[in-house]
Amino acid sequence: MPENYDLYEADRAERIRYYAAACAALAVLGFLFYRSIAASVVCTVFSKPLEKVYLRYRARSRKEKLLEGFRDVLYTISGSVSAGRQMPAAISDACVQTESAYGADSDIHREMRRICGIYGSAHGDIAELLTDFGRRSGLDEIRQFAASYEICRKSGGDVESVCLKSASLLLDKISFQSEVRSMTAQKKLDIALLSSMPVLVLLMLNLTSFSYVSPLYAGPGGRLLMTVCLAGIAAALLLSIRITEIDV
Repeated sequence: MPENYDLYEADRAERIRYYAAACAALAVLGFLFYRSIAASVVCTVFSKPLEKVYLRYRARSRKEKLLEGFRDVLYTISGSVSAGRQMPAAISDACVQTESAYGADSDIHREMRRICGIYGSAHGDIAELLTDFGRRSGLDEIRQFAASYEICRKSGGDVESVCLKSASLLLDKISFQSEVRSMTAQKKLDIALLSSMPVLVLLMLNLTSFSYVSPLYAGPGGRLLMTVCLAGIAAALLLSIRITEIDV
């Protein structure tokens, strides 16, 4: 069944790895802030809502890799069309290129192989196959290229010129997106470091000078203050992640 890249479904092994890591981290965090086994157990409950954040992250990463692969597909299609080959042959060249560059199990190669397979067995419409790929990918770049090719094919326009122009424009946009991601990568690292600092400071005080922070673990006032601090750290981290998720 064709993939829907807007949704990411983790397999059983990946879910086990996620819950093992998330529950362990939340349990340690709960014990660090409350010094209570019961609080550690309660904190692991948040691994379930956090799974949605993890799946969104995995879906976004997968689409970024798919877009990177499509960039190389555009390069290959542009070169093939310039050499006088028709679109089916250009797609076949892209299929070979993606296998050598990304491997047989990569998403971009599976999509190119699927298009080649359907065209080879039933002579399916390349434009419709590209449009379907663009719809399932959730990427405007693929949808725009598919729409440009379909309009050109139906109107009898210069396929070579349209393909080369569309590929050039989309490649410029993809390159700009890559630059933006590179710029925000450092900011994301800074966010991770800043978010971890309060936790590391609290851990250091627990190990070296517990008497200094012991009032925070005694009485409802200390528990409430630690809860507010933990909620503030979590809210700041989530907000920072949303700010750095820039869509171009």
